[in-house]
Amino acid sequence: MQIPLDLLREMDSAAREIAFEAGSILMGGFRSQSTTISYKSRTDMVTSMDSESEKFICREIWKRFPGHAIVAEEGSGRETGSDYLWYVDPLDATNNYAHGIPFFCVSIAAMLKSSGKIVCGAVYDPCHDELFHACRGSGAFLNGKAIRVSATSDHGIALFSTGFPYAKDDMEHNNLKELARILPQIQCIRRLGSAALDLCYTACGRIDGYWEPMLKPWDTAAGSLVLTEAGGTVSRYNGDPFDPEFPEIAATNGKLHGYLVGMLCGN
Repeated sequence: MQIPLDLLREMDSAAREIAFEAGSILMGGFRSQSTTISYKSRTDMVTSMDSESEKFICREIWKRFPGHAIVAEEGSGRETGSDYLWYVDPLDATNNYAHGIPFFCVSIAAMLKSSGKIVCGAVYDPCHDELFHACRGSGAFLNGKAIRVSATSDHGIALFSTGFPYAKDDMEHNNLKELARILPQIQCIRRLGSAALDLCYTACGRIDGYWEPMLKPWDTAAGSLVLTEAGGTVSRYNGDPFDPEFPEIAATNGKLHGYLVGMLCGN
């Protein structure tokens, strides 16, 4: 099945508009005493604003596209049997948000299930008023201006970012082995706390590459499209095609992808 062009444009516009409005909701609760914090686990926080943002996003998607399916981090979505599936992260980098750190975002993407392809995505950082967005085949943009990945090809001067899963005591999967292997060979590492923004920062050339294990599809769906539309490359650690449902991602400007995949595979 191929998505009608008019519907694709409508979905692309909706993702941007809804992400922007959800960002405004988040700013209303940022550093506010009215925002409550609870814990899914010792390392996994959730705030009252996660839920408020997510309910707004899902309501707006269903208002515009009745019957579409939604997978949302806090459970507000539902499977409808539709070929159109939305991935919603109402607040990526909840830990940053809960600690008053001004680096977080809203991430919304739509997939055509029959093709297995993300067709549009938007990532909005309300603290810096930066809206990254992409529509498949149409390029990637930051606040309406086209963006491209960096031209860095020498890993020795490359800036990478990464993240660490909630299960930090799982020595097999907590990313410390990969970090120890890669860090000595590159310029430096950043740990920003938002997978969606890591991907978008790679898309616009601020970062040259990014990897992270144990992710969820709402973490990477929108950002992965923004990056590929900006000329970058995303895959699994072993170089196999990227799948948002598979819990790991290797992402680069393309020129450094062979290096990153090799290091992640222990080569």
